[in-house]
Amino acid sequence: MNALVRFAGSVLIVSCLIGCKSTRQTDIPRVDHIRIEVSNMNASVAFYRDMIGLRVKSVSPEFSWLEAGNMSLALSAAASPWQKEDRPGLGMYPHFEAADVEGVAARCKAAGYRIVQEPIQHDRFTEAFVADPDGYVWALFRWR
Repeated sequence: MNALVRFAGSVLIVSCLIGCKSTRQTDIPRVDHIRIEVSNMNASVAFYRDMIGLRVKSVSPEFSWLEAGNMSLALSAAASPWQKEDRPGLGMYPHFEAADVEGVAARCKAAGYRIVQEPIQHDRFTEAFVADPDGYVWALFRWR
């Protein structure tokens, strides 16, 4: 499998190159969904729907599901019972693939969301980082 792995501080990014295939796909687990705890369900649903472009599958005051192209995002209003302290999503930066990284970042900025890193064009990709209403940092990413 061809993969780009980059370590920058505490950020580990592992992204499969376009067209990447394993000869043993049945042995490779896939990400089904990412669950994050949110402080305001309506604000979070609006961010992921209106700014990022995810499709809403279901919404309730306690738990909502949104669909990305290859996985789901679960929003939970309650902390996990095993969690002993308030720990927002620090150190893990999931990446949303975006055809127009600059446009999505500009839309988020205009709406008042914190841009952690403005779009930067690297040799093989463009990347920006934006924080959601709870401070979770997400990357907007596009291969060149």
